[in-house]
Amino acid sequence: MKLVILNGKLVGEKLGSSIYTEDGVMFLRKESILTESIIKRLNKIGINSVYIDDGNSEVTLQEVLPTTIRLALVKSLKSVFDETKSSKGISYSKVEDIVKQLIENINLSENAVIINNLVPKDDISRLAVHSLDVTLLSLMVGSKRKYNEKKLINLAIGALLHDVGKLFVQGQKHIEMGYKLLKGNTLFSPLSYMCVYELYEKKDGTGPLGMSGDKIFELSKIVSICNRYMNYLGDEKGILPHEAVEKIGAEAIASYDEDVYRDFVNSVYCYPNGLAVKLNNGLEGVVIAQNKDASTRPIVQVREDGKYNFYNLLQNLTLFIEEVIL
Repeated sequence: MKLVILNGKLVGEKLGSSIYTEDGVMFLRKESILTESIIKRLNKIGINSVYIDDGNSEVTLQEVLPTTIRLALVKSLKSVFDETKSSKGISYSKVEDIVKQLIENINLSENAVIINNLVPKDDISRLAVHSLDVTLLSLMVGSKRKYNEKKLINLAIGALLHDVGKLFVQGQKHIEMGYKLLKGNTLFSPLSYMCVYELYEKKDGTGPLGMSGDKIFELSKIVSICNRYMNYLGDEKGILPHEAVEKIGAEAIASYDEDVYRDFVNSVYCYPNGLAVKLNNGLEGVVIAQNKDASTRPIVQVREDGKYNFYNLLQNLTLFIEEVIL
């Protein structure tokens, strides 16, 4: 398996993992041959990176959330959003049920990734997919910080509904609308609805509300950085995780809490399994596994002297990834 940006260079390559519509229908089967028209169609619907089958059996895919469960929960969340849009009210019980299923089924292994393999058919579906992915990443960070179940639930609810205001208004005004929707239901905890209200606040106080430092709730800081990261990955030009992490890193001093940023980086592995890389010793290879809490130091398989060798960058500290090969 090899992780690549989806572009015209991939014509003739075989898809490494199946792509589904939000209804669970197979949109494109694993091992399908990528054509120019298929690539353009996938780009048009927001899929900018894919795994292709390059014959490397050392790389296997682990999903943060199994596709079958992810499909079902996207459908459930879209139903919640549809109901919210028509009634201007949010069902706490339905949201809580989605969150509990996420917590029960999430794979927290360092080798698990959120695979971009769902095709949304409209704006609400796209919002549901994005919201679910932000929630998964927020749960990964919350687990890294050893939150108890109650705190994880409040965090996940805030993450799941962070963009709910976009059902009614666009731009940053959506945070006020979302905040009012959650606050209007007494079952939602302030810890959850503050994640919505403080979504765009920054450590240096330059956010829309002017809040800074410790005045921003801890859970809000997590949802904020996870939302930013997922927005970068969803960029229409298509970027890979290491580039999104670099962008987050460039903003970190001004925007993000130092401890939250550290746990975020250690939850998001910059160089996912299947990524082709070049090491500083000139050797080229593929990332095949991760080292826990060492997001920039994976295990790389290289072909050297006619055979495959493995470099564990956590043990070989003089080696590092010099560039990603696209």
